This record gives sequence, C-alpha cells and structure tokens, in this order.
Amino acid sequence: MDEKGRLTLPSRLRSYFEGGIIITKGVDRCLFAFPPDEWASFKANIKSNADLSAKGRQLSRMFFSMAFEATLDRQGRVLVPPKLAQYAGLTQPVTLAGVDDRLEIWDTGEWNRYLSSADESFAEIVEEFAGRDSGV
Repeated sequence: MDEKGRLTLPSRLRSYFEGGIIITKGVDRCLFAFPPDEWASFKANIKSNADLSAKGRQLSRMFFSMAFEATLDRQGRVLVPPKLAQYAGLTQPVTLAGVDDRLEIWDTGEWNRYLSSADESFAEIVEEFAGRDSGV
C-alpha cells in the first residue's frame, strides 16, 4: 500500500479483477476482495443462510455495510477505504493471499502471526476434516 491508501495488485491477479473489485471486512482481521461475479455468489450464500436470527442479521451487516466497490486504475491499484484499512490494521507491508474465490488482504505482521498459530494445528485440522469425509 502506498501513502494514499492504494493497494497495487500483482500483474498476474489484475485480470481477475478487470470487471471491478469489492473489498469488505473479512474474518481473522483481514479484508476480503472479490471480483463482481464471486461477490454475487458470496452475497447470495450469506443471504440464503442469514435468516431472521440476530446472528444472521449481524453477519449480513458486518459483510455488506462495509463493502466497497471500485475499479483498478491503469497501474493496477485500488484504494482501500480508511475504515477497512483500520479494521485490518494495515500498515507497511501488506500480504495478499489467494483463498479460493477471493483475495485476502492482511497486514504482514498479522499474517505471519496467523500462519505461525495455524501451522501448529494444521495436522489436527486436516485430521478433523478428513474425519468428516470431506475428501481432504
């Protein structure tokens, strides 16, 4: 990210976001970034699973109220709104992690802490998911 709060995407990822980019709060103190078609799928999934319960409404509000739609500029940059950057604690440098249908934007220090913690329980998590017959 630069001093103006713009994030430069690596050239290999830019075509994925040619039609635009939607950035919103993620979980674990990161941001989620979606291309429009994946955002539509994500939204539909949340809406179909967020019934009239208090937690469902809260989940919808957390993702949808902070969503920011933008397009990449000619240099492949996108402005990260200050509120979202603050939520994720983004400083220099940031880490981009491709996670299936989205890009996650992390403060690099936070990402390293997360990885360190996750690495310790990785084998345990794999065993748990394999026990559910998930195909892992």
